[in-house]
Amino acid sequence: MKESVYNTDSKFSYKKINIELNNFLKIYNNRPIKNNVGGCQINHAFALYCILKKIKPKLVIESGVYKGQTTWLIEKTLPKAKLICIDIDLSQRKYISKKAQYSNIDFKFHDFSKIPVNTLVFFDDHINHLNRLKEANFFGIKNIILEDNYNYKSGDFQTIKQLFENHKFIHSESYFSYLKTLFIFLMVIIKKNILNKYNAYEDIDKINNRIRDYSFHKGYSNNIKKKISVYFEFPPLIKLKMKTKKPLFKKIHVNLNKFLNELKFYNYITFIKLK
Repeated sequence: MKESVYNTDSKFSYKKINIELNNFLKIYNNRPIKNNVGGCQINHAFALYCILKKIKPKLVIESGVYKGQTTWLIEKTLPKAKLICIDIDLSQRKYISKKAQYSNIDFKFHDFSKIPVNTLVFFDDHINHLNRLKEANFFGIKNIILEDNYNYKSGDFQTIKQLFENHKFIHSESYFSYLKTLFIFLMVIIKKNILNKYNAYEDIDKINNRIRDYSFHKGYSNNIKKKISVYFEFPPLIKLKMKTKKPLFKKIHVNLNKFLNELKFYNYITFIKLK
């Protein structure tokens, strides 16, 4: 598998990254949400910025909006690109774009039959990566960013990195969450018995997203690898305690000093291009 769109391209060489960082910080310093804990922070925001600048998609589909920080960043990075923002719960937004098309319908249910060839989807929704790759491939979307591509030691859903590490995700939740899931399931059974036209698919889908266990057989990852032409884990800005690719800077860049709290948040943000 070809692994990097970063080190092999002069636009994204480590040597020239200072230029990209300075341009990025001019934008990021004016971000609307200063405290975006639980959302995209500086390591991933910089990666998103660099990948968007390289790919230059005509349409960006954002699945997982949260407060809206990345919506804002996408707008600022690619002001001419069209933007579709998807989240099943749009109530948490603090930044709302005037140009984006918003939807609370899950990514897989949309009509993407007329999207541009050069479309990019940004998944930050904590849904099984293998399912998302299949859905993107079905829609003909080749450019994909996975915001939280957790390794086997962390995460709350099955990621492609975990798959390549041969890790089958087992979801652990609170008893209260399990009781809520049980209630949803019981309501499905009741509705199936008393409502002739009730279709349980969407409710069952909710249950699948609540209990996110996943399994696969030996060799399954080979089928996924065959569909991928580029797989690149964007490195963190500085060295972290976790094992990652070589960081972009050996020492903390002077312009990064005020982001010390953000710099420790990194979850192997990854760019994938499908064949």
